[in-house]
Parts: sequence; C-alpha cells; structure tokens
Amino acid sequence: MRIEYPTYTNKAKSEEVISLKTLIKNFLINSLILLLGIFIFIFTVGIAYNTYLLIRLKAEKDLLIKENETLKKEYQFLTSKEMLLKKARTLGLYPPQEEDFIK
Repeated sequence: MRIEYPTYTNKAKSEEVISLKTLIKNFLINSLILLLGIFIFIFTVGIAYNTYLLIRLKAEKDLLIKENETLKKEYQFLTSKEMLLKKARTLGLYPPQEEDFIK
C-alpha cells in the first residue's frame, strides 16, 4: 500500500507526478547547498578581514621599529659623555677633585 500525497505538476510538461518524498529530498539538498555557500562566503570574508589586520599590524610594526631606532639614537646622544658634561657645567657641577674624596 502506497500513500500518495498531493503533488505539484507542471502543465507545460506531460502529466508527471512528483512525490512528496522527492520534493523534501530536493528541498533538503538545495538547503544544504545554500548553507554551504553561505558558510564559504562567511569563511572567505573572515580570511579577508584577518589578512587586512595582518597587513595593518605589519605596517604598525615597521613604524614602531623606526620610532624605536630614533629613540635609541636620541637616548645615546643625550646620555653621551659630552652631553652629560655640558649639562653638568650648566648646572654648576664639576668633576670631583682630589680633595673631594674621603680617605
């Protein structure tokens, strides 16, 4: 005994009966294909966004490296012996003399 459910027919074609089982199967297959397409789209957008972040971080890293090099040079200049002596003299400081040491 076979149960027949109401089916959709195409009047332009010959009188072909499509069973409910076939309709459900086609619906599930089409839904799966749609979900797979959506998943691939979201995955691609995620990869593109991560690539954008990576490029931005690399650019920021390069900028920070240059800034670090500049700061190192400035530090070396400001802590050089000549600069320290010059600043000490402007403050009225002089190198210790022999009589400044406690024996």
